[in-house]
Amino acid sequence: MVASLAGCCRCLLPTLLQRFQLRHFPTPLPLQYSYISHQLPYRRRPSIFFAAMSSDQTSNLDDAFKQKRLLRSKVRKSLKSMDPSLRSQEDEAIQNIVMEAPWFKSSRRMCAYISCSALREVDTSKLLAHILQTPSSSVAKKLYVPRVEDKNSNMRMFLISSMDDLIANSMDILEPAAVDRNGNPREDVMFGKPDNNILQLFPGLAFDKSGRRLGRGGGYYDTFLRKYQLRAKEKNWTQPLLVALTYSVQIMEEGAISMTDQDVPVDALVSPSGVIPITAAALERMQI
Repeated sequence: MVASLAGCCRCLLPTLLQRFQLRHFPTPLPLQYSYISHQLPYRRRPSIFFAAMSSDQTSNLDDAFKQKRLLRSKVRKSLKSMDPSLRSQEDEAIQNIVMEAPWFKSSRRMCAYISCSALREVDTSKLLAHILQTPSSSVAKKLYVPRVEDKNSNMRMFLISSMDDLIANSMDILEPAAVDRNGNPREDVMFGKPDNNILQLFPGLAFDKSGRRLGRGGGYYDTFLRKYQLRAKEKNWTQPLLVALTYSVQIMEEGAISMTDQDVPVDALVSPSGVIPITAAALERMQI
């Protein structure tokens, strides 16, 4: 499931774009696979900031949204023309890379999306099945998946123990009910037991090599991630490791994606070629 409500099975419809102030990001960490410096500073995450905008800022924001619309159109065409057999191969490779990674194996609580094939997202079915398999209690993982609350970019992540916990809503979107089969409220990741090793796997339409993410325009994931980051700060939790799954054609050159203050960058990408760490947090926690 993704942050855009589309009129297809298990897809989300887009909502209105929010207009917020542009911000600049620090120089990104180098992305060489063969060598990565561990001496580089940590990339700061964007803060939540609201301010009246000047005419120049408004113009820049309009330009940013125009650039995003054009890039969305371009990437959708690339995904649509992607050979099905290649897509299947990349789906398999990406999921295998994640499941074999030490940072995945060591995570006990994680948020993950339910992929939508009609939106041509990286498949997560094998990954979710792996997480939900019956393990010994010593290595059990808690899985939280998205539930869209409204059309105002509000989304929550609820704990599930089986794919049977998912039901189709009025738009035929699979998501967890707010209560379990016994009528008890499901655990919300925002209020679960604190964990200094939480992992969040999420989708996107495109990503660039500095960690910028282009969503589908609904703002659901950005809104959720900002709220979680704020709560983690208030509770003195370790910030979550944000990892995006991406096909090869979705990776853009550095700076190709415009950002606003409300966009949340990723810590790392997982492509068919391997893990691409971006922030110092990724270098440290992924031990790459």
